[in-house]
Amino acid sequence: MSNALVKKILIVDDDENIHDIIKLIFEEEHYHIKGILNANESELERSIADFRPDVILLDILIGQHDGRDVCNRLKNNAETSSLPVILLSAVNMDNLSCSPDDTIEKPFDITDLQQKVKALLDK
Repeated sequence: MSNALVKKILIVDDDENIHDIIKLIFEEEHYHIKGILNANESELERSIADFRPDVILLDILIGQHDGRDVCNRLKNNAETSSLPVILLSAVNMDNLSCSPDDTIEKPFDITDLQQKVKALLDK
């Protein structure tokens, strides 16, 4: 399999169990997965620059950080604005105050997650 065809997913969530579950779901399909537990600006920027993800799965509540603020930062930055972002959360997502490409409620349905990620990757 050519590296150019391998899709990469960056998980930004402070719950390591979520990282493990998502890795199990997508590594079977030969996706490359990288997870980070903290959404501080420097770590996130470094991870995006080094890993070059095709999609970001971003939790809303990440320790001291708010995923909606992180999403806005990504979407308002010329270098990352085109990166698809899926917000994950167990909290109500009615008034997001950000513009993710999609959302998924926790606990998530595996098939729904797979379909949403594939739909964004196929664009």
